[in-house]
Amino acid sequence: MYLIILFICLSIFLYVIHYFAHDDFVILKKNVSMEQIFNVVFITLAFVFFISRLFFIILNLRSSYLNPIVFLAFPYFPGFSLTGAVVGGSAFLLWYLKKKRFPVKRILDFFSTSLLTVIPVYLFLNVLIYRKFLIGPILEGIFFTLLLIIFYTFILPKYFAGKIKDGFPTGLFFIGYFLITLLTEILEKKNIYYIIIQTAILSVALIIVIGFLVREKIIPKLKDLK
Repeated sequence: MYLIILFICLSIFLYVIHYFAHDDFVILKKNVSMEQIFNVVFITLAFVFFISRLFFIILNLRSSYLNPIVFLAFPYFPGFSLTGAVVGGSAFLLWYLKKKRFPVKRILDFFSTSLLTVIPVYLFLNVLIYRKFLIGPILEGIFFTLLLIIFYTFILPKYFAGKIKDGFPTGLFFIGYFLITLLTEILEKKNIYYIIIQTAILSVALIIVIGFLVREKIIPKLKDLK
């Protein structure tokens, strides 16, 4: 069942990426094809699989996961860290896009929006299929859904109208992810080791993102958001 959830999420992610990128002026201007975009997606996914699995093991210390076979056999021993996927995947994606000289901020915005679209689906499918009706995952799904609504009804229309600069949606996604994850973990009352490690990782990422937003001067003015 876990593979079905991942397949559904991957399909939605690819559709959203294609929807936003296939006819985008900035990407076309840089002569970046959809084939190249999808190549970036699958290369990044290969790295995300490894790093999110590694983060999961670090956050959930179990001797059995040290076995390489168990590490790779995720259908039988499921477990990935969403934070590992977001932080590690973003770092790799940033490096790879710069290496290829692609429009970094534009593509990061599309990846962030696609990932935000997928996260509520992933969370609610896990709740429904595995019948884990716990307050933490349910609240997390609700909060991410609200953030998704804000993106599609307010942020993206201003973004494509040129009132919001490239890179801001990615920054907003990271800030929202940090706040939602931290809040739900406290409400879920996870063990202190898990919260400390997760918070430390997210705090470093958040500081970097805020520094990036300030340095690049891409935070929109209030009058531009009206």
